[in-house]
Amino acid sequence: MSGASVPGGVWINLGSGPACADGWISVDGSWQAAFAGRPFVSRVVRRISGRQVGGWPVGIVRCDLRKRLPFGDASAAVVYSSHALEHLHRDEAVAVLREARRVLKPGGICRVVVPDVAAIVRWYLERAEADPEGASDQLLSMMMLRPRGADAAGPLAVYRRLTDFDAHKWMYDGPGLVKLFHDAGFECASARGYLESTIDRERLAQVERADRVVDGAGVCVEGRR
Repeated sequence: MSGASVPGGVWINLGSGPACADGWISVDGSWQAAFAGRPFVSRVVRRISGRQVGGWPVGIVRCDLRKRLPFGDASAAVVYSSHALEHLHRDEAVAVLREARRVLKPGGICRVVVPDVAAIVRWYLERAEADPEGASDQLLSMMMLRPRGADAAGPLAVYRRLTDFDAHKWMYDGPGLVKLFHDAGFECASARGYLESTIDRERLAQVERADRVVDGAGVCVEGRR
């Protein structure tokens, strides 16, 4: 279906991280985006927090994805997100997709990639036979759940909770991600493969990485407004 028409409008990459692709608006909730281009502030924060900040390029729109997206109604052609929604609770992820639907023009495309929990569980079931004592710990590590006591105490703990989105809060398989789309109001949503899309293949390749989709790395669903 690659090459099918999409409406005019902006192309948005939600949870972009430090990636800035030509023709896409990169949006991320990380404080790294706020520190970009501010070397003095970055040095101070590094000393206080012990975290490496200030290495992101200037130009990424900082927005907490749990809040209203900074785009007008029916202003976007494409909303893309890769390996971001799993860092939100499910109700928050539904809200993000509702926001994506709001900003999309009729006929616009929303495409989401998340880690494939089905592939992780299959790995676990195979591994459990060979290493029954260690397999469950490895499973939880692969799912990137935060262990108890990972945060520091006091004000530093508050800062880290506000700025740390590394831990996973919800996981999906293909049908689960399709249902997430349906719960957000997308009537037409289906699982897709790497670069299998209504979106122009070359333009999609600017933001979609094979190592986040193929060989069980992720599951992808695409819906049309």
